Amino acid sequence: MQLRPRGGWEALDLGFQMARAWWRPLWGVWLAVYLPIAVALHAAFQDRLWIAIAALWWLKPLFDRFVLHVVSRAVFGAPPTVAETLATWRDILRPGAFMALTLFRLDPARSFMMPVWQLERQTGKEASRRRAALGKRMRGYGIWLTVVCAHFEALMFVSLGLVGALFAPAGADTRLDFAQMFRGDAQWDWIRSLCYLAAVSIVEPLYVAAGFSLYLNRRAVLEGWDIELQLRRLDERLRSAGAGFAAVLALALACVFLTPPPARAGEPSAKEEIREVLKAPEFRQYRETTRWKYRYEQPREDRAASDFWSSVGLFLADISQAVLWVVAALGLIAFLVIARRYAPRLFRERPDTYQPPDTLFGLAVTPESLPDDVARAAAALARDGRLREALSLLYRGALSVLVHRDHVALAAGDTEGDCLRAARNALPQGGADYFARLVRAWTGAAYAGRLPDMAMTMSLADEWAPHFARASEPAAESAT
Repeated sequence: MQLRPRGGWEALDLGFQMARAWWRPLWGVWLAVYLPIAVALHAAFQDRLWIAIAALWWLKPLFDRFVLHVVSRAVFGAPPTVAETLATWRDILRPGAFMALTLFRLDPARSFMMPVWQLERQTGKEASRRRAALGKRMRGYGIWLTVVCAHFEALMFVSLGLVGALFAPAGADTRLDFAQMFRGDAQWDWIRSLCYLAAVSIVEPLYVAAGFSLYLNRRAVLEGWDIELQLRRLDERLRSAGAGFAAVLALALACVFLTPPPARAGEPSAKEEIREVLKAPEFRQYRETTRWKYRYEQPREDRAASDFWSSVGLFLADISQAVLWVVAALGLIAFLVIARRYAPRLFRERPDTYQPPDTLFGLAVTPESLPDDVARAAAALARDGRLREALSLLYRGALSVLVHRDHVALAAGDTEGDCLRAARNALPQGGADYFARLVRAWTGAAYAGRLPDMAMTMSLADEWAPHFARASEPAAESAT
């Protein structure tokens, strides 16, 4: 393999290849650390799953340290096993774990700078100076790595969510509503959590391995490449002719004796000898500069042809400008004609009275189609073993109250998910939570054939009146 400094994109690609080569230990230690903590957090916050997701996102730097430990050992020998890695968890988390979770948690080049603390054991001002030295010319690649991996993680999460939506029961709301992630009262929150865990587990080890490869490349440029150049220069000097050896010897003598004797006539002085030595190719200095240069500069003999084509271009530009003005004028005329025709419809006064629908989902929701005491009638149906009819009556009664008492705008083509979202805006928190449980019970019975037990149905009947009782019904009386 040729020794040479490599570009940032090539270093990132090398990191991905490293992750593919050592995928067993990398993903093995990731799953061994990540999954137990994810399960514990979801069990602790099962009513508010977004808290578990936020905690897992914030703890990513700690999980990444275990992956970095494996890939850093795999580069110089056999990768450690999962058990060996977990046994050294104290050394892996020290030092810098607290800073990684606080001051540098939002560092866009996090995976590139993480080895400074974990592998080099740098802290304080030494770590800051080391980060600054490593970040020159390469920090931009670390930031782009974070941006690209974040987008891949988001795309993976959405893709897995769409795949999960394909297995939803018929009639269920399968649209992606990211606001529901912060409410925790929908069954799809668990599916979104699983999709997030899978997306992070796929992308994060790749992210850590690529950042470590970029770090190795930068260290090779700063340290290893300089050593290789010094060895190459030494080898060329040892194999050089006697004249080169004499020049080096003269330079050494000039450095030893502070006051050299005056040069004799016809002999070169020490300064001249030093200048001759410094003219050698190995003492040349290089510096990278960037400047703009026109690549298609034409010779002078082609200026006449260039002037001709410039005139043709200006003529075509004038014609295009005229055509654009004509198109803009025609577009303005068309806009005015359309606005004159449809503006009265847009600004027409809408009727102030709301006209609720008579049926929803094929269910009659008019007050006349319901018994006077919906909760008591549903409880009676449940005691007779007619659980589906009891749930249907409670659901119809709730919809009737929403459209007649609360004036919630529902259309005949709305789904259960649409009704649930509209109810959350119209009902207090307790009523919205009860209606969500009622909708889940009804959709399970109507579309999946899963009837709740007697106790759950009676509980729904008992709780119906405080939230949906009409003015003529006793609001606090139990249905039983």
